[in-house]
Amino acid sequence: MADHAPVLSAGPTLDQDGLDDPAAFPVLRPMTPRYADLGGDGRVTTVALGRWFEEARVAAALPRFRRRVEDGGGSFRILLAAQRIRVLTPMTLGGEYRIGTGVRRVGGSSYSYGHGVFAGEQCVAVSDSVTVLATASGPCALPDELRADLAALVIDEPGGAPPRPEASRHDRAEYSHGHTVTTRIGDVDTNRHVNNVAVLSWYADAVAAWQAGRLGVVDGGPPEELAPSAWEVQYVDEVAHPRTYDVALSVDDAPDGLHYRAGIFAGGRCVGLADGFGAALA
Repeated sequence: MADHAPVLSAGPTLDQDGLDDPAAFPVLRPMTPRYADLGGDGRVTTVALGRWFEEARVAAALPRFRRRVEDGGGSFRILLAAQRIRVLTPMTLGGEYRIGTGVRRVGGSSYSYGHGVFAGEQCVAVSDSVTVLATASGPCALPDELRADLAALVIDEPGGAPPRPEASRHDRAEYSHGHTVTTRIGDVDTNRHVNNVAVLSWYADAVAAWQAGRLGVVDGGPPEELAPSAWEVQYVDEVAHPRTYDVALSVDDAPDGLHYRAGIFAGGRCVGLADGFGAALA
């Protein structure tokens, strides 16, 4: 999948412009935060937001394409290749929210969704993602039925196709820290590999472990205000179960905080990349 799927560039490239107007989205669905979505500060975590956006993608109406699959018109897999998430305003348990969903771009074997989360008319978070359609042989051309469904969901601001991250990001030696993760059966989704939200949580765990090492925090982990408020993730290859992976991390100063450069490695092979952006440590 890594050789075919478009991925999102490193750096804080996701702007709310074009995604911050609820009227721009063809679909708006209500979302009520659950207690399990909250961090220790009582606010919805960025990882929990990843689950919200996953549910919005799954709920997107693709009636023609679903009918083709149900009628035996092909065996397809819908694979997430990349996503970006950015929190604009904290979200709490008592809030009532809506998630807007629309299609930003349609390619040969992939398409991208854009999302906005709204409290009333205020945009509190944005996201976009790249999805690849595949068969057992690899990425495949989008069938006409899927293209017709996606055309009905297009939003006004289409979004571009960002470049791939630099090749050096696939080299484990480029990272200065490591965090070992062993997969769990609860991480596996219907595609029989580790779910994208579980992978996102691994990156968050690696950042928290690095912060705890610097701050000496033991119980409860580092303060929630230090957690990255934006993530850009590339799913380079499928993450299998049962396996043990190395989540590699390097930390750089950024103009308004810290930039966390991360990769997931199976031995020397890179299967995922991520960039997190958060506040500087005091």
